[in-house]
Amino acid sequence: MKNILIVADSLTTGGLEKTLIDLCDNLDYSKYSVDLYLFNEGRDLLPQLNKSVNLLPDSPFFSTAFNRPFGISFKTLLKQKQFSLASYRILRFVKSRLKINVFSKTDWHFQKKTMLKINKKYDIAIGFAEGSAGYYVADCVDAKVKNVWIHTDIKQITTNKALDIMAFEKAHNICTVSQNSKNSLCELYPQFKDKIKVFTLPSLFDFSKIEKLANETCEMNKNTINIVSVGRLVELKGFHLCIEPCKKLVDEGYHIKWYICGDGPQRNELEILINQQGLENNFILLGNQSNPYKYIKNSAFCVQPSSYEGFSLVVYEQKLLSKCVICTPIKSNLEMISDQENGIVVSRDSESIYTAVKSLLDNPSLLKKLSETPSLNFITKKETIERIEATFNDQC
Repeated sequence: MKNILIVADSLTTGGLEKTLIDLCDNLDYSKYSVDLYLFNEGRDLLPQLNKSVNLLPDSPFFSTAFNRPFGISFKTLLKQKQFSLASYRILRFVKSRLKINVFSKTDWHFQKKTMLKINKKYDIAIGFAEGSAGYYVADCVDAKVKNVWIHTDIKQITTNKALDIMAFEKAHNICTVSQNSKNSLCELYPQFKDKIKVFTLPSLFDFSKIEKLANETCEMNKNTINIVSVGRLVELKGFHLCIEPCKKLVDEGYHIKWYICGDGPQRNELEILINQQGLENNFILLGNQSNPYKYIKNSAFCVQPSSYEGFSLVVYEQKLLSKCVICTPIKSNLEMISDQENGIVVSRDSESIYTAVKSLLDNPSLLKKLSETPSLNFITKKETIERIEATFNDQC
């Protein structure tokens, strides 16, 4: 039996975390003993984690140093006699005031001090996200095979290239979730192109589970035209661009309610815009939902106006539930959605979103066609697991 360590940020209600749950559900526990290390807070999906997975203890100082307000963090670290971390916490406070957001080698030096010290040798270690999870596996774990995963378009995020190179040099495989993500990695790090592999993790979904959740009771009024968007409340998801289209359509007499499943730092800004437009009863922020599928199931169609994604898990899920999706022309979306065939691809602006939504409201036959046409094809669950397991054996 081979020992596997999986390292991830948390188990909050995000797409990456859901794919981690699915990956764990598809591992063969007669062949693998699996430890999971979550270094950050957030355990919303923990009840869904496969019971064969051994969850390692929380990091001793990570949350204190990185998640607490400065005053509480500094005083707590002093009480714990973590003087070097307390000094670093002052540095982080100064950097935040100066709006210096780049994660530096110094940041990583101190961050890894707050993370769990694992005195165990593994056959396979998986850093299941870009950034700290991959850095930790590369820099702090004793394993025969080290795989790091990139779940986003790396050109669209701010990473430390020196730390990325450190991790990629020590990794045996660089795994990513779409052809677009692979292309970005090859462009930025051509020296590692032979290590980069693409895996479509949504092919690991157990659709029966999603279907069961989708059929749970939902409070949305079925006599209203319900539109649903899902994602964190951050600028890149583009939900602020949906408020003006909603206002115009309500003013034109359409009986719609637009629901957003998700939470995040943009919530206050969105609430202000909603109140300014008088849309309190029409544009509804539901917050984080452990079961967004019941809302998707009861929607007329979905809108996902992201500026970028490594792979939009929610678009894939919405198509699994036979919904038409209005989305932006980012490359990973175009791997799933063909304009006017199984969804509508629009420019990322309010007017284009308004025009697309109105076209579906005015044309039920078009909506029916786009809803019933499935996502573009992906490889099977069996093929995906076989390819992932092949990376376990590269160096063992």
